[in-house]
Amino acid sequence: MKSFYKYLLPVVLLVSLSSCSVTRYRSYSMNDTRLNVSMDDLVYIGETEISADYRKYIGFISALDSLNGEVYDRAQRKTVEVGNVPEGLYRYLNRAAYKLVEEFPEADYFIVVSQNKSITRLFLGSDISVKARIKAYKFNNRTVE
Repeated sequence: MKSFYKYLLPVVLLVSLSSCSVTRYRSYSMNDTRLNVSMDDLVYIGETEISADYRKYIGFISALDSLNGEVYDRAQRKTVEVGNVPEGLYRYLNRAAYKLVEEFPEADYFIVVSQNKSITRLFLGSDISVKARIKAYKFNNRTVE
């Protein structure tokens, strides 16, 4: 019976101390914001293609070779998030997306038209090439009446 109380006392103590630290925060703002944008609100700027070439060994070791046709320099890492892609871009295309901002600095909105992945199987590895075609848009400067 003493061993039962020996274990019960620390449990009761921990439960009582943890219940004192519970606080609740309530947000009085909306959980989401909705912005209805149609193609009439956008102006087409242009289209470009981004690409990345990398090697994969034994299924989990990867080495990036080139981004957008240029040899990849690990000392200068540039990344851009293209947020309107439901599943996201293929691996390493976020690092290649800096080309979008360099080519279209005035763009407000990017739409991924297509993504392609080409895999060349090798012994215990593979060469992988990923490409994406992306269209750039900017918002109209018209006033709403």
